[in-house]
Amino acid sequence: MNKRLAAVVLCCVMLAVTACGGKGKKESDAASENAAAETTAASEPAKYTPAVHDDDKYYVGIIQQSGHEALDLTAAGFIAELTDMMGDKVVVDLKVADGSTEDCDLIIDHFLQDKDDLILACGTMALRQSYAATKDVPIIGAAVTDFIIAGGVSSVGEPGENVTGISDLPPMQSLRDYLLQVSDGGKIGIVYCSNEDNSEFQVRIMEKYLDDAGTEYEEFTFHGKDDLEAVLDKACKACGTLYLPNDNMLADNMDTVKRISLKEGTRVFASDESMCKNGALAAYSVDYYELGKRTADIAYETLEYYVDKFGENGSDDEEDEDRGDPAKISIDRVRDTAGAYYNPEVAEALGWSSDGSFTALEIESAESGSTEAAE
Repeated sequence: MNKRLAAVVLCCVMLAVTACGGKGKKESDAASENAAAETTAASEPAKYTPAVHDDDKYYVGIIQQSGHEALDLTAAGFIAELTDMMGDKVVVDLKVADGSTEDCDLIIDHFLQDKDDLILACGTMALRQSYAATKDVPIIGAAVTDFIIAGGVSSVGEPGENVTGISDLPPMQSLRDYLLQVSDGGKIGIVYCSNEDNSEFQVRIMEKYLDDAGTEYEEFTFHGKDDLEAVLDKACKACGTLYLPNDNMLADNMDTVKRISLKEGTRVFASDESMCKNGALAAYSVDYYELGKRTADIAYETLEYYVDKFGENGSDDEEDEDRGDPAKISIDRVRDTAGAYYNPEVAEALGWSSDGSFTALEIESAESGSTEAAE
């Protein structure tokens, strides 16, 4: 009797344990499934809802590949000029990427889902990714040094596809002449990011002009932000003067350039006014705001005469049939806007003075927030 009772009790205990274990397993499995679902949902990008467009307007998507002053000025000039010409007939959507191809691609994809009528691509990466994404929507490139390197253009005279625009390449021989005025007379260090094709393009042109002048130079390349400081330090120790081409990585890290060059007493000559304002001694640069305005003139022609979504400007004249077609609009430059500038704060720190051929920039003091310029 006792044995039978003990057996029943043992059986009941085993059933209870099994039941508890089963319940625990089911709850654990459910929790795991919920966690997996939440992880999947978090890893998937939120679904994009395209913008609703009015039928009586043109829509332009502007992509800046990153947020630095030259690109900011380009976009600002473009928006001011295009809205002045077209008023409320045009709607502009400005997006600034974080400097990565992934972020550029995401922004461009949104423009295409929105069915924008035209894309303004500010910067080489922005243009390259825009062209990779569409061969149908007109693309205007701005602040791009070499359009053939960027892609989508077979020749500067007749681009051939859906891409045209304006280059920010300054007159390189004049740039060399101003560089030599700033130089200490010794070897010139040429610093640029090896991952930026547009930078190498400028460097090759500059080296030819330096060869013509019989000037000694040495290249110092870096791959990214991680090795920039070490390369700059080496260049400043080896050379009394540095030349910086239009280079987005350098433009984004001029605080580092300024700190190291001032520590070593090295003169830095840049190809962008904003790079001078942010730490270089001097620069010879095109006017990026004006570049943006002139790019808007191209966009106006393309929207009104090529896209012509309202059928307002159609023409039977054969001479006008290609008007506004990006494939037929030659790549332009803004050489006439170029000017030579210097940073009075850096000049004072280095004991350098202008001979009058450089314009002093207004530099905002980090401490007071005021602006200062040399007389």
